[in-house]
Amino acid sequence: MDALTPLINGLNLHAKLVYSGGVCGRWLMDHNSETSVWFHLVSKGRGFVHSPRWTTPLELEAGDLILFLPHAARHFLSYSAEDLPDDECDTRMTPWAEGEVGFVCGEIQLAAPKSLLWQALPAEIVIRQSQAGAILTRLLELVIAEASTPRFGSDSVVERLCDSLFVLAIRHCIEQDWVREGVFAAMQDKRLAKALSLIHEQPWQAWTLNTLCTQAGVSKSVLSEKFAALIGHSPIEYLTIWRLQIAAHWLMEPNMTVERVAERSGYESVPAFSKAFKRHIGVAPGAFRRV
Repeated sequence: MDALTPLINGLNLHAKLVYSGGVCGRWLMDHNSETSVWFHLVSKGRGFVHSPRWTTPLELEAGDLILFLPHAARHFLSYSAEDLPDDECDTRMTPWAEGEVGFVCGEIQLAAPKSLLWQALPAEIVIRQSQAGAILTRLLELVIAEASTPRFGSDSVVERLCDSLFVLAIRHCIEQDWVREGVFAAMQDKRLAKALSLIHEQPWQAWTLNTLCTQAGVSKSVLSEKFAALIGHSPIEYLTIWRLQIAAHWLMEPNMTVERVAERSGYESVPAFSKAFKRHIGVAPGAFRRV
C-alpha cells in the first residue's frame, strides 16, 4: 500500500458540504478558518479571490477548484475583481440553475491544523480545470453534475465525492512538485515511502529503528538522515507524532474520553499521554476537547 492511503484513512478525514447552489448580485463569501480546509469548486460562471497571496484578484472559472488550508492568508471570494463588498448582505443564494455563478463549497476539519503535516502543503491550492488531469477532471465533473441536478441523497453523494477530491488535490500537489519538505515530500523518495507506509498503516506496532529499517529494506543511517532532512524528525519521533495525530482525531469524537484515547494510544497512564499530547499538539487533551 502507498504511504498516502493509510495516512488519510488513519485520520478519518471527511468533507462536510456547506453550500451547493447559485449566487447572484454583489455576492461575497467569507470562508476563513484556522482549523479547517475550505474548498470551492466553481460549477458555472466565474468569481474572484481577493487575497494578499496575489497582487491582483485571482479569477476562477467554471471547473476550477481552490482549497484554502488553515495557514492561508485571510481571503474573500467576490463577484468582481474591482469591487469587494463590505459584507454578505447583498449576496443572494439561489438554486443552481438560477444563479449567475454556481459553487460547491465545503470544509474538512483538521484536529491538528498547525502540525508540520499540513503546514508543508501550499496554503492555497489552485487547480485549473485544464490542468486537473483525466481522473481529477472526471471527479470534478461528477461533483458538478450531482450538485447541479439534486436527487435523493445528492448531498451525501457530493460529500463522499469531495472526500476523494481532497485526496486527489494532495496527490496533485505531490505530482506537481509543489511540496518540497515534510511527509508529503518524503513520500516521493522510494527509500522513505516504504517506511512511511509501515508507520501510517501499522502505527501501534512496537517499531524500533532496527525493525523499521529491516522491513523497509533501508539502512539506519540513510533512513535517519532522510527523515531528518525532509521531515525534521527521526523515524521514531515521527511515529510518536503520527500516533498523537490519530489520538487528536479520536478526541474529536463525542463518545471518546481522554482515558479511553490514552488506552487506545498505548499509554499506560493518562498523565503520560497528556504530557506527550501537550508537547506535540500544544494543549492538554482535556483542553483540546473543549476547543
